[in-house]
Amino acid sequence: MAGKILTLELERALVGRDEGVPKLGAFVLAAMISLILMYGVWSNTSSSASPGIPTVGKDEKAKTIWQLKMLWVNQAKRLIYDTLGKSNKPFQLMASTGPLIILPAHFMDEVRNDDRMTFAAALKKDFFSNYPGFEGFRPAVENHVFTKSVRIGLTQAIGQVTELLSQEMAGMLRGMWPVKDEWTSTEFNQNALAIITRLSSRIFLPEPLCHDQEWLDIAVNYTVDFFTAAFVLRMWPKGLRPFVHWFLPQTRKIRKEVADATRLIEPELARRRKEKAEALAAGKEPPRYVDALAWMQAAAGEQADRYNYVWGQLNYSLGAIHTTSMTFVYVVYDLIEHSEYIPLLREEIAAVWKPGDVLTKNVLYNLKLMDSFMKESQRLSPVTLMPMNRVAQETVTLSDGTVIPKGAGLGIPITAMTDEKYHKDPLTFDGHRFYNLRQQPGNETKYQFVTTSNEHIAFGHGKHACPGRFFASNEIKIALVQMLTTYDFRFPPGQNRPVPLENGVSMVPDPRGQIQYRRRQD
Repeated sequence: MAGKILTLELERALVGRDEGVPKLGAFVLAAMISLILMYGVWSNTSSSASPGIPTVGKDEKAKTIWQLKMLWVNQAKRLIYDTLGKSNKPFQLMASTGPLIILPAHFMDEVRNDDRMTFAAALKKDFFSNYPGFEGFRPAVENHVFTKSVRIGLTQAIGQVTELLSQEMAGMLRGMWPVKDEWTSTEFNQNALAIITRLSSRIFLPEPLCHDQEWLDIAVNYTVDFFTAAFVLRMWPKGLRPFVHWFLPQTRKIRKEVADATRLIEPELARRRKEKAEALAAGKEPPRYVDALAWMQAAAGEQADRYNYVWGQLNYSLGAIHTTSMTFVYVVYDLIEHSEYIPLLREEIAAVWKPGDVLTKNVLYNLKLMDSFMKESQRLSPVTLMPMNRVAQETVTLSDGTVIPKGAGLGIPITAMTDEKYHKDPLTFDGHRFYNLRQQPGNETKYQFVTTSNEHIAFGHGKHACPGRFFASNEIKIALVQMLTTYDFRFPPGQNRPVPLENGVSMVPDPRGQIQYRRRQD
């Protein structure tokens, strides 16, 4: 059945589209490929990265590569947590990306800063950087321009960026949510996406391009389409991927989005090149900009003329929008579930800020209870169960004798975040948990939302921890300040918190999940 579905998907991709492929030729081609595909999908080839590490999944009537991958998609959380609960030792299973070694949390110090196990290789392996449409990560990975631009450009400009975000947010929410006294229902996941996309684009691109609706649509859709295309492509045997990616509707769609993004951004790049040349010819200093295009140019250095800024801009959208918006959604859901914190947070806001003022970096830092609440929400409602991913660049032997072969993918799940060894009553929501820890002498700068540790790896940990987490933190806080000071919000009567959708290790908010808002009544 799975082989038939994939064959029909390929035929649909080839027939009835506007690429000019003859229908008869497409049918014959699909039929020929289906024969190869049937073997690739149903063959019982190796699903192991290392023969010395126990394999999980094959005892659940999942025998073929296809079946094992679908088991991961549908039941990854159960497989990981149940296996580690029985034996807190390394094991392996078939993920959608291929064989994956799962390491228990106590291996964190051995992995997080070991250059023999790198995150860059994990990105390159996972994102199919050799295929058109997926090559957006190739320049960023190979030249380290993207990460450097975030660590240096965005992080160093965080004070100036925060004030720009505050100004952008001031009128945006009221335009989205008209201020009125009647309760109004809205699909908050879509609202959160729109808010974070607008805020991020305001910083990553200059005006008026950052407000262009076509670009905003690309910024939202590219990430979803990128991972959807990657997921579909992973379901095909590796030998067929270099061919089928040309015909799959999902991969063709992201190629079009790259082309559209190039059409929108290239005129701005050309304008800056001309502006710079004229300034230098006149013996003047070229203009300086505060946006991702400028940060990438600075990070690229001598390679600035060769770097693809459109790909880099799409990488910013990949890294900044969806994970931040999902975290934002879960924080709001937790505020509604634990509504006793709403007046406490409003008091904290009123003590350091008044409506109409610009929110500054210092104001946001002093929202310590809000910061604690966000971290607790992230602890119990993470957007992924396994943010720590690596690929071994050489064979590595761990302290317990486990051998990680060269080229093997590995990951560490977030089990420590709900482990009673590190957190009292680990499954109970306590918005003051990290606030109280920061009150202890010596802990003033610890346990912040952006702080990573062996016990809290939602942003990863070590040298490859998410470099954009400081920006994400400020975006969410700015949005929360505006929401809390202007609106009341709740779940619709008779409805509970929307249940997230599980896809592998991703915990995605239900796009149909609703909340209600009205003018703040007190």
